Amino acid sequence: MSKPSIGVLRQLVESAHATIEEGAFIIAQDAYPNVELPRYRAKLDALAEAVVAELDRGSTIREQVAALSDVLYRRGGLRGNRGDYYDPRNSYLTDVLDRGLGIPISLSVVILAIARRSGIVAEPVGFPGHFIVRIGGPNGLFIDPFDRARILSNGDLLGIARKVLGESAEVRPSHLEPVALRTMLVRMLSNLRGIHEQRNDHRGALVVCDRLVELDAGAPARRDRGLHALALGARAAAASDLAYYLKAQPQAPDRVEIEGALARASLAASWN
Repeated sequence: MSKPSIGVLRQLVESAHATIEEGAFIIAQDAYPNVELPRYRAKLDALAEAVVAELDRGSTIREQVAALSDVLYRRGGLRGNRGDYYDPRNSYLTDVLDRGLGIPISLSVVILAIARRSGIVAEPVGFPGHFIVRIGGPNGLFIDPFDRARILSNGDLLGIARKVLGESAEVRPSHLEPVALRTMLVRMLSNLRGIHEQRNDHRGALVVCDRLVELDAGAPARRDRGLHALALGARAAAASDLAYYLKAQPQAPDRVEIEGALARASLAASWN
């Protein structure tokens, strides 16, 4: 199977039948161009069948959460990777399904995919610093995908918010609102870009930045793509992206730094 082309992720987001797992599979294909996706779709189907087997028509929200936790975590071995949180494999859905290890947002993808197949109402919630899932609609329960789908109390949510935002933080209604597919994919890609940058993996980061630009993630995505292109010696492409960023963000706090990078890219490109 060949690597998906630039534009396919945006097409998915704009489709009326888009699902988060298909977006995650596209991201995984960027890292693993020859991955056989039907096998992973079949694995999601099988997990959903096991969840359905534990439920009946009158199942409560708590019983639905218990079924997800039992099938995915106790029996399926899914878990948050506390030992190596920034391993890029935690962000690729195919690796998560193979290894059973993930981070909150990638484990959320698994829960959302299984819940939809099982007839369970589940929504992605972009809580600050820690992605969570709401089960059961507006009056439902919030669960932590990183911790065996544990139901989160108001105190738990406050604790997460204060850990991320500071001791004076409060949980705002906006923190608990479901997010759109595009927003979730941008957050997944932004996490992955940061992981590649930590490892000085300019090639991996550049691919991720391509996807962020594709999803119109803003001028900073063009800046980041330009900087990684420059690091890899793609001077003309770097110059184009950096010039775009400076034009779009004339008051950018990093303007002096980016102007220097643009000068280096333009000078080198002029000799090519």
